[in-house]
Amino acid sequence: MKAALEEVGLGYLWHNFRANKISLEEAKKLTDEELSALGVNTIGDRVRLKEKLKESGEG
Repeated sequence: MKAALEEVGLGYLWHNFRANKISLEEAKKLTDEELSALGVNTIGDRVRLKEKLKESGEG
């Protein structure tokens, strides 16, 4: 999860995800509201993070 956040420029939010016990697999299921509550506040950041999470499940 930390690497995915860092790759899209959101590494500073890692502590929020860790504090809420959000794993990579759980993050893939989060809604926009839940991501906002974790600090992913802009639409662009949410789109980039969702794309990165989707990529992490392929291959």
